[in-house]
Amino acid sequence: MSNLKGVNIQKGKIGINRLAGNDAVSGLIISAIAASALSLDKPTTAYNMKDVEALGITPDFDTDNSLNVYRHCSEFYRMAGEGIPLHLMLVAQATPMTDIAETKAKTLLAHARGEIRQLAIAVNPAEAPNAMLNGLPTDVYNAIAKAQGLYNWTYDNHMPCQIFLEGHHYGGQASSAANLRDIENLQADKVTVVIGQDWLYAESLIGERKKFADVGTVLGVCSRAKVYENIGDNGQFNLTDAIRKVWIEPGLSSHQTNTEAYSDLQTLETKGYVFGVTYAGLAGVRWNNDHTCTPVIVDADNTMNEHTIAYGRVADKAVRELRRAYLPKVKTTWQVDKKTGKLSKGTLVALEDVGDKVFEDMILRGEITYGKTYIDADSDLLVERILKVNYKIVPKGVIGEINGTLNLKTRD
Repeated sequence: MSNLKGVNIQKGKIGINRLAGNDAVSGLIISAIAASALSLDKPTTAYNMKDVEALGITPDFDTDNSLNVYRHCSEFYRMAGEGIPLHLMLVAQATPMTDIAETKAKTLLAHARGEIRQLAIAVNPAEAPNAMLNGLPTDVYNAIAKAQGLYNWTYDNHMPCQIFLEGHHYGGQASSAANLRDIENLQADKVTVVIGQDWLYAESLIGERKKFADVGTVLGVCSRAKVYENIGDNGQFNLTDAIRKVWIEPGLSSHQTNTEAYSDLQTLETKGYVFGVTYAGLAGVRWNNDHTCTPVIVDADNTMNEHTIAYGRVADKAVRELRRAYLPKVKTTWQVDKKTGKLSKGTLVALEDVGDKVFEDMILRGEITYGKTYIDADSDLLVERILKVNYKIVPKGVIGEINGTLNLKTRD
């Protein structure tokens, strides 16, 4: 007998999504006072500004208490968009940024179960910094090394993320400011110091609030950006909203406008600070670049360090995806060569293919140019039971500037 339906095709099951990810998931820690529905040191998760306001974090909360908590959250969602998970925690207002980076941040990262891809640390000092070091408040400068140590902890615990520090109260003199691209005995390639502010908004504030840096804005842009994109991409990330009168006039956390500090801007760019800039002929404000606190290093084997936010995010994503791909292979059984006891050729190819599949997906998503997995053929699966693997990635390139020559001719 035959089935009168003729052809019967059923829908197959859907496996792991190769295209989507959690690259936008972010974290924000702010020193402040407790909100009406959010205690200090208690992590929570918001998905939009309604969630934030339900915690008691409102414009009045900022105004009444001389804080910039609502500001950072609202700027995050303005740039990132509604629906993005923002893991949020308030800590005591007197908590130094170094302590937040060294200890407090780990609580929030653990709460988020390792899903945070970028983390911002902001503070609300009640008074001007009592000490400056290399053009920044001493606490901010010393927090750079602590934040890199935090990243190392996240990496060791399989939850790597980029870290942004609010460079509040910048000293105002580029010549005396630290060269973040050349800090002695430190390569903080996962740490970025933000000194840019929406000057008109800051001008509406009083007291020490005027000298804040808009780290919430940069966190929102990073959340919105694809991992391979520069947060300063001129075509993608315009910070200005003319209707809301947001980011009309860029400035620095010294509460100088860019116009007032114009002669210093290139020096600050060279030294690796992040701030808003305008370009003649292009409306709006963009971030100047995606700097991290490390020199640019390229060794004799053409291996380079993660000297931009984009390179760091791509590398961290590859690490997460490779770990996810190889974890199911742990404690599985494989054929070895009968003469050497080492990996057989078929096993070698099969295990390399696991990693290569990860890179194929990253290429498909436009995240890298090329990636390849190399399994050490001498890996011992009989006694040591350790598979030794190397990976190579070629990231996508970025146009930092365009140099050209224009000539007027009488003929072609």
